[in-house]
Amino acid sequence: MVTPLRPGLVEAVVRQAGGVLVGREREIAALTGALGSGRSCVVHGAAGMGKSALLCVASSIAVRSGMRPVRGLRALSGGDTLLLVDDVEQLSAEDADRLARFRGVVVLAGDFDPVSPPPGLADLVAAAVLVPLRPVGADVVAGMIRRRFDAEASPELISLCLDHCGGAPGVLNDVLDLLEPGEVSAGSLRGLRLPRLLQAVRRYWQVLDADAVTVARAVAVLGNAPLDLLCEVAGMDSGATLAAFERLADARLALGEPMRIVSPALSRAICQEMAPDLRERLHRAAAGAMHRRSDPVTAVAEHVVACAEPVGAQWVAPALRTAARLHRAAGRPEQAVRCLRAALREPMSGQVAAQVAIAMADLHLRYGIAPRADELARCWQRLSAEGNPDGALDWLAAVVLDWQCDEDVLGVPAGDEGPPESFRAVAMAMSPLSAREVVDSPVAPALRAFWSGEGAEQVLADLPEHAMPSLVLAGLGLLRSGSSRVLLDLALRDRLVGAENDWLVALQMWAHGANGRHAEVFRLMHSLAERGSPARGCVALAAAAFVSSCVDCGRLREAREMLVRLGYTGTLSPAWVCMMLLHQRARLHLALGSPRAALADAERAGVVELAAEARAALVERPALVRCGAWAKLTPHESRIVELALEGETNREIATRFNVTQRAVELHLTRVYRKAGISRRVQLSSVFGPI
Repeated sequence: MVTPLRPGLVEAVVRQAGGVLVGREREIAALTGALGSGRSCVVHGAAGMGKSALLCVASSIAVRSGMRPVRGLRALSGGDTLLLVDDVEQLSAEDADRLARFRGVVVLAGDFDPVSPPPGLADLVAAAVLVPLRPVGADVVAGMIRRRFDAEASPELISLCLDHCGGAPGVLNDVLDLLEPGEVSAGSLRGLRLPRLLQAVRRYWQVLDADAVTVARAVAVLGNAPLDLLCEVAGMDSGATLAAFERLADARLALGEPMRIVSPALSRAICQEMAPDLRERLHRAAAGAMHRRSDPVTAVAEHVVACAEPVGAQWVAPALRTAARLHRAAGRPEQAVRCLRAALREPMSGQVAAQVAIAMADLHLRYGIAPRADELARCWQRLSAEGNPDGALDWLAAVVLDWQCDEDVLGVPAGDEGPPESFRAVAMAMSPLSAREVVDSPVAPALRAFWSGEGAEQVLADLPEHAMPSLVLAGLGLLRSGSSRVLLDLALRDRLVGAENDWLVALQMWAHGANGRHAEVFRLMHSLAERGSPARGCVALAAAAFVSSCVDCGRLREAREMLVRLGYTGTLSPAWVCMMLLHQRARLHLALGSPRAALADAERAGVVELAAEARAALVERPALVRCGAWAKLTPHESRIVELALEGETNREIATRFNVTQRAVELHLTRVYRKAGISRRVQLSSVFGPI
């Protein structure tokens, strides 16, 4: 006779099952009671409900009761054997007949309705104790998250997990294996690939007919759909579609009103199981059918965006543009960008092309979404051929300026007569080698101010609505002419939006530094570094101001840490803002006692006086007083550390010694172990001058 499981043992079993059995105490008690009286059990429920975990409980009960648990049909000897059979609906007719003749205690688990048991097992199921596994609720989901991460989950997180998993604890357990609670979002859940759920889908396909599989795939792609739309996407008549859907509902794969798969996680697994060409064909069919039905344009756009290749219809680009506008208004800029990027692949008129380009530029500038070089080049080619409708190229010029896209990235040489004037103007400002000609463009006054500093105040006073290029060029003109205080006196902030405010912050940091207000420079730098991408010009400009203030104040370590944090320690792009950063980085290297690195940066930035100072320091470099950590290094390791401290990259060191970069990395790894550190940036703290 099997005694009931103690509460402590129940907890141990729950922990052993990875939390899948949280909230299943009633089912565990039913299983324990049935086996204690020598009766067979049938554990039934949909995929992910924890059937396999309950089989583990049955195995534990058998072991502590002196029985021998056996999985599958390997031994049918009866006696003290407890037979555990999972996925019983997959048994062949021969195996089902053997199982029906078994006279011992059996625990069956499967996804089937006990009212209609698998063929040949009706008598066995009728005599067994039924243990149904139903979807769990929000309290169980909260308990699973608490048990796994020892933290309370927010109601929003609980609701998101519950909806995605459809109340299946096994599915949620797999999700929590891949994601931390802070990483769970609608987007991250959509991108998950759950192998066990994919295996369950493939098992379903083995027992379902071809029509049911076709309808299941169509429903998974659509999400939820009325019958007429489902028929069109599946390519079947209404009678056959409805009958196939009912078979899916009987298999507990689908639900009606509206017609949908039981959970988003299972729907996603069905989509992942499909071949890419089949999935794309269904998305195209769904997009076309929903457009003809005048369904919401955001729903249509979702299917177009899911296609790897262009749809090729004239209606697509305007629809995607409208969907992007709606997403942006609803505070979903990332989804808006996805729609616009899909629109760029489609055929469109010049007017629509301008609208798409302006909308894309607006998102890049206001929300800090990084542009792609191929998109900028494609927009430039299209809009230049159309004659720059709606001044769209000026918007793209602002993106080029904000994200430091040089002429090599754009494929737009600064001196070429072909590129549009707005691009030529910005490219010339960004290139230190370009001829200083002023083209006839809306930013011409700002460009003159950038070169000479004259008229900069007037440009800032008369900023247009789209102010990015003029603001940046005129502001830098003031810095060059030594009139940076003007930037602090102008009341501009109320007139600026998005990225324009970040550029004003970077410009004002230079003005604060020039006036000795270094504390304000440090505060603004940390704020901008939190929200700005290092790829943006305003962050590089701010970093240059920050390093300048740090060198002036002697806070060299802070400057070095900020450069490491932003990724500004290696080779920088040739854009003009990075030239300013190279200048200040050379000053930092010189102050840190690394004249070779200072010389390299000063020569690239074209700062003759600083380069001469670095050469002199290199020639007259005094012998350093070294700490005891150097004694642990071999001569070759010492030479590598010296070069690393001077700012040379692993590749540059490898070239100097004519070895592979991997060899240099292995030497540095040994140095890290000897010094008790883990990163290159910590070398100076151990091996720097005393």
